[in-house]
Amino acid sequence: METRKTNSPFEYFLYAAIVAETALAAIIYKMIFQSGELMRLRIYFALFYFGFLAWAIAQLNRLHRNRQRAMLEPATVAEPARQEIAPAVTRPVLGLTAGQFMLVVVVFASAVATFSWALRAFN
Repeated sequence: METRKTNSPFEYFLYAAIVAETALAAIIYKMIFQSGELMRLRIYFALFYFGFLAWAIAQLNRLHRNRQRAMLEPATVAEPARQEIAPAVTRPVLGLTAGQFMLVVVVFASAVATFSWALRAFN
């Protein structure tokens, strides 16, 4: 349980940063297409956005993997034979199960759609 408490502030920061960065990206995207001078910078903004998003998801994946490993350690010491019987969990896409990957895709798509709608509605 201690691992969860020490990782929670950083984990919450990463979740908040992903949402804030997506909102900022939507605003910048809207500004780029209104200003001709910024059109040439759109590639740099996109690279920064996807780079930060990849870093944040990798950090969250590492935190969750470490938390699961810490939770399983006491069980493996007490029952070593049970570990051999348990089926292996496959992580085919970026270390995520299919359900986790679909959740990330749905949350990302809904965030982009929501911020795009909000920008259109408030202009």
